[in-house]
Amino acid sequence: LSSSRCGGGDFASSLRARPHPAAADMTGAPDILETVGFHKTKVGSGDKEVGYKINEGSLTSLVGSVIICLGIMALLTLSMVYDVHFERKNVQRRIRTEEHHAATKLAQVHMELWNQYKDDISESHEAQAVLKMLDQSYKDFQAKYRVVTQSTAAELNVNPDRANKFADKILHMVSDLQEANMKHAKRLLDHLVEAGKRSATLEKHVGREILEEVEAEGEKMAADVGAGINASEGEKDLLRPFLEGFFDTFHDYEDEFGGKVRENFVKGGPVYDKLRDLYAKISGAEPPSEEEVVAELDKIDLASVGAPLGKGRVLPVDDIVEELILIPKIPHKELEKLEKEWRSGTKESMVVFQQLEEWHKTGAIPSGWLEGGVRKDEKIEEAEEKAIEDKEVAGAKA
Repeated sequence: LSSSRCGGGDFASSLRARPHPAAADMTGAPDILETVGFHKTKVGSGDKEVGYKINEGSLTSLVGSVIICLGIMALLTLSMVYDVHFERKNVQRRIRTEEHHAATKLAQVHMELWNQYKDDISESHEAQAVLKMLDQSYKDFQAKYRVVTQSTAAELNVNPDRANKFADKILHMVSDLQEANMKHAKRLLDHLVEAGKRSATLEKHVGREILEEVEAEGEKMAADVGAGINASEGEKDLLRPFLEGFFDTFHDYEDEFGGKVRENFVKGGPVYDKLRDLYAKISGAEPPSEEEVVAELDKIDLASVGAPLGKGRVLPVDDIVEELILIPKIPHKELEKLEKEWRSGTKESMVVFQQLEEWHKTGAIPSGWLEGGVRKDEKIEEAEEKAIEDKEVAGAKA
């Protein structure tokens, strides 16, 4: 089979005869060629050979038909292998808005759950301290009662042996009463301790889930920018109360511990070392009670580093110790910049929340600041719920 350009924009193809008996029977091939646009003609030197020609327009149609067929086959193959969807842009925008709202709400609820686990852990530590206190209080009472009994017997000229026997009977009665009270109290306190142990594990688990969720939503928001989608437009900012509470706590901290305190603690020193040792005890398996932490904190000369406390802030003592030891690590300049960008609308609440979670994971910001954000969020929700209830009551009366 050979082809050559002919005049008038035609192409010619020829079948050259070969010395074989079967070559004469070519009736099937011409029929097929003629159906696709070829025409029988004479080609070659002196027009002695039989061939087929096709004009340029027919050839273009033929090539185009082949390409279309190949394209259809490719589309069919893709449809069998992949699930392809076509969506209007406004539909995609609505879906992303709903996803963003759900992710924001989930982050808000997870933070409330995380804070509840923290409260359970704190109550567990208090329960352990109460058990120790109850046991120690009886021992102290026993020793004091014997001393008082002996001195009173001497004053009243009572036989010391009789006085001791009387004291033993009283102590035996008190011991029975103490044992009965401890039996019921210990059951409740053990329950709190076990709940605290479970909450310690769940608190870490929820913390990881929160970070994974906000990171996934952060990636989607970055893709939204390229697609020209604003998923938070027209939606209530559910994270705003939390962030307001967080930054309020940050400003209170800066007013009390910024400046001189930061300069001194960056250098280290004996005061900072004592605080670090105290926080190690608080974070240990058997943390001291709140009263014991306060007593230890009073022994540390915080005034010498410019942190005398007593600025009017009401915080758990454990949170104060955590703030103090994190002073050299807290990224205060980055926090100020982040708040400025958030309040100006340059950064969305979810992006800010993601950054705070990453800092908290690395131990750069105190847990108490996140708890402060949750507390403010809960107060606003309580106020909103009370307003709804008052409105329902007023409607029922009307």
